[in-house]
Amino acid sequence: MSADNCQQETAMRAAFYIDGFNLYHPIKEMGKPYLKWLNLWRLGEIICEPHGARLEKVVLCTAVPKHLPEVRDRHNTFNAAQRAHGVEIVLGHHVHDGEKWNEKQSDINVALHLILDAVDDKYDLAMLLSADSDQAATAKIFRDRFPHKKLLGVAPPNKAVPTKVQPHCFKHFSLSIATLERCVMPEAVSGLKGCIQRPKQYAPPVEWMHPDDRPKGKPPKIPAGTKWR
Repeated sequence: MSADNCQQETAMRAAFYIDGFNLYHPIKEMGKPYLKWLNLWRLGEIICEPHGARLEKVVLCTAVPKHLPEVRDRHNTFNAAQRAHGVEIVLGHHVHDGEKWNEKQSDINVALHLILDAVDDKYDLAMLLSADSDQAATAKIFRDRFPHKKLLGVAPPNKAVPTKVQPHCFKHFSLSIATLERCVMPEAVSGLKGCIQRPKQYAPPVEWMHPDDRPKGKPPKIPAGTKWR
């Protein structure tokens, strides 16, 4: 057996659990809509790199806003692109409380899938992307019931892993814009049922260049006053 094969067999198995709205809203607040068009499987791989882990599964928990047709269509396009990259989509729903629509189930779906996959021994390292302090209960149960497994806390840009979650993680950190930029998908993605076209609202600025295409990894110079589309 080669050294490479041996290393592959002994690498930690990793699974990535994402609260979709916890990632979406910080990106929206930054005013960089092109960062919404992310390859979440690639993001999981990048997080795995410094830990020598092998990504086995990515679960995105989200809810399609059926009451907003244009947003619904963009969301469905994004979900199709994620499935094309091997991401499992777990859908919740929206309810109206008499004043506004509220997303439901994403947080509990994250918790259920993370814990049930631990029960089924699907991973050695669980990566939890959420800034929701309610996940402290998930993290505590995880640490108490699965002391031989590891939990890595991941926060969206400009957010922090909640203080009540941190003690149950072996490590925690916040994502950077530079990391997200490495995961931006091309305009067209080859999907399970044909070509998936990026929504025009997620197009990057014309001056922007993907990190993979930048000479020596240097970001392009963007003229002052350039507006994000």
